[in-house]
Amino acid sequence: MNMRFIKPEDGHRLSKAISFLVSHYMQTGNNPKPVVYHSLTLAFYLLDLGYGLDIAETAILHDLIEDSDTTKEDISVVFGERIAARVEALSFKVAIEDKEARYKEMFDRIKADGREALIVKCADICSNSLYIRLVEDLEKQQFLIDKLNYFLAISKELIGAEKVWSDLLCRGQEESERLKSSRL
Repeated sequence: MNMRFIKPEDGHRLSKAISFLVSHYMQTGNNPKPVVYHSLTLAFYLLDLGYGLDIAETAILHDLIEDSDTTKEDISVVFGERIAARVEALSFKVAIEDKEARYKEMFDRIKADGREALIVKCADICSNSLYIRLVEDLEKQQFLIDKLNYFLAISKELIGAEKVWSDLLCRGQEESERLKSSRL
């Protein structure tokens, strides 16, 4: 890993986001996935790729609205409207019951929010793709691969030249090949 060091004042910004994540998630978090670890992994992966603090803060906070009782307003008070709006764009709407419609609607909002949100979601899907093989149902695995490929297709124009996008492309190809060979 090619870890870069950050300035102390930037470290304070990240520490604030990490503390906020841990505090809010520990109070009302509701996801069996290791959300804190996952969020920190995304943030430091994106920092290592050279992205800025706004993207890292967004990565740290990206699951809070979806996986806890934290609101956009809670995030806005501490991190400002821009970060809060981006985190909200990265959160699926539980009111949409159809899973395919839910992720497509969310991806549309992410794309409308712009490059930074797409970069965070790309890293998020890449990280989550590591869990695909743990899903026992092959049809659910295929659904997750289709979701990954849909994201690649809608994001290519805006972030297709980014390393994070090519990392996701490789993960998608690996999982598609693995699933294909498991069906033989």
